Amino acid sequence: MNIRAENITKKYGDFTALNGVSFESGDGEFFSVLGKSGSGKTTLIRIIAGLERPDAGKIYFDGVDIDSLPAHKRGAVMVFQNYALFPHLNVFDNVAFGLEERRVPKTEIRKTVVRTLVSLGIDGKMYRGISELSGGEQQRVAIARALAIESKVILFDEPLSNLDVALRKELQRELKSIQRQTGRNFIYITHDQEEALMLSDKLIVMDRGSVYESGTPQEVYEQPKSLFGASFIGNANVLQLEKLDRDKFKTSTGLVLKNNGEIMGKYFDAVVRPEHIVPSQQGMAGNVFKASIAAKFFRGAFFEYSLTVEGVSLVMLTQHDLRSSDAFIAIEKFFIFPKDAV
Repeated sequence: MNIRAENITKKYGDFTALNGVSFESGDGEFFSVLGKSGSGKTTLIRIIAGLERPDAGKIYFDGVDIDSLPAHKRGAVMVFQNYALFPHLNVFDNVAFGLEERRVPKTEIRKTVVRTLVSLGIDGKMYRGISELSGGEQQRVAIARALAIESKVILFDEPLSNLDVALRKELQRELKSIQRQTGRNFIYITHDQEEALMLSDKLIVMDRGSVYESGTPQEVYEQPKSLFGASFIGNANVLQLEKLDRDKFKTSTGLVLKNNGEIMGKYFDAVVRPEHIVPSQQGMAGNVFKASIAAKFFRGAFFEYSLTVEGVSLVMLTQHDLRSSDAFIAIEKFFIFPKDAV
């Protein structure tokens, strides 16, 4: 199913929760809405679900305006962050509830519930009470309840945020596998940038009710269009620069960076991702500098270094184990964004 949002606006009094939000998700895509708390992402998904109405704008399913349709007729089901399970029903009955409401034959209900629970690895607990389950098992039940209903669109409101890291990783892989197998549209709300990059076919990045980035994970990561998008995804180093000449820019401490190609303007923000800073050798071409190592942290697959480079504090991620207090480093890549004229 193709899902399209056009200029969705939502206000609560003087507060604008959504400010002209638009996006498009193609048939069978895993689409994520990434943003920190207060960005408007939950309001957006509730509008898609029909739980709230926009003040302006439209939502289309396969080209059909669904604004006038109540939530139960939109063909979309929602998985909530707090699970929203019925505590007086066991696992089987929780998953069967939506099917019973739709008057599906009992034999078909049983087949569907069992098949769904098997796919999520909790068929052995189908007659347990909800209070007997761990948090991860309860979340699996909530996901199973949504999957059991033959809906083309499943909306997820930060469903894994309450789980520990290991379990969250496991369920991420399961969700991605299920989405691929079923070919349904998943619209997934998250504040976790790594999760969004890992799971999504496409995503948008939101802040304060507006969309700052849109595209595939690789496009959003490697070709950010905004300072917010570049600095929000990845543990970014953000620098303030002043233009010296056609392709040279200077920080207030005197660090000079050379950029390929001319950019119009006088003052700029620059974003340097930690992985784009690499150990180098004196005399190499490019943006090579001598750095003082203030701190070193072992992170398993790589080392994290706190550096001081010509008065600028930077974070570097590398697999190299640097053993001295000084090193030469190269800034291989940075993103630069002109500031408004002051």
